[in-house]
Amino acid sequence: MKKTELKLESGLVKALENESFNQLTVAELVAAAGISRRSFYIYYKDKYEFLNDVRSRILKGIKQAMEADRKVIEQFEVRRLQTDEEKYLSTHDEFYKLAVFINENSDMVRTLFSRNATIDFYRDFMDLLKEEITIRNSFHKITYGTMIPTRYAEGIFAGEIISTIRIWVSNYNKESMESIDEFLDILGKIQIISPYHLFRPIKE
Repeated sequence: MKKTELKLESGLVKALENESFNQLTVAELVAAAGISRRSFYIYYKDKYEFLNDVRSRILKGIKQAMEADRKVIEQFEVRRLQTDEEKYLSTHDEFYKLAVFINENSDMVRTLFSRNATIDFYRDFMDLLKEEITIRNSFHKITYGTMIPTRYAEGIFAGEIISTIRIWVSNYNKESMESIDEFLDILGKIQIISPYHLFRPIKE
């Protein structure tokens, strides 16, 4: 990213801590970013184009990170078994690159999750994750069980992951935020509490 774009993203994080994006003016945004209005309009026609650009960058990064994690799983043929120990141990392989990306962009991810961003980032993330889970389930040769309708099981499983990420990035103090390995340990433990029980093997 260019220096101006980095400053604008940092300015957006600061500005949306106390103000809704709908109320935020370009003048306030550039002041928080420490750049001129002229510099802003070189890159964007308005604040909405800027926010959409930020949203697209983060979602693209999330998608690419999940795809990279999947390639590792497929490369080593690490299929998820249904024992609690296997569920816990597989979490690191299945979500490591995603966790790295989220950690590197934690301030912006937290900002996009916030009400002040006035976009449904949770839904956008959910759609990407559901799509990725469907692909992985095919590799793992598992599907959702029959105890509850698939759309509920799918929403619960993906929602658990996203909610855990949301809690992780909610810490404004980067130094006290759990490390990537600590986060993955927490996510692994959460995975074995209930969500994986939503799945069942596909009969060959």
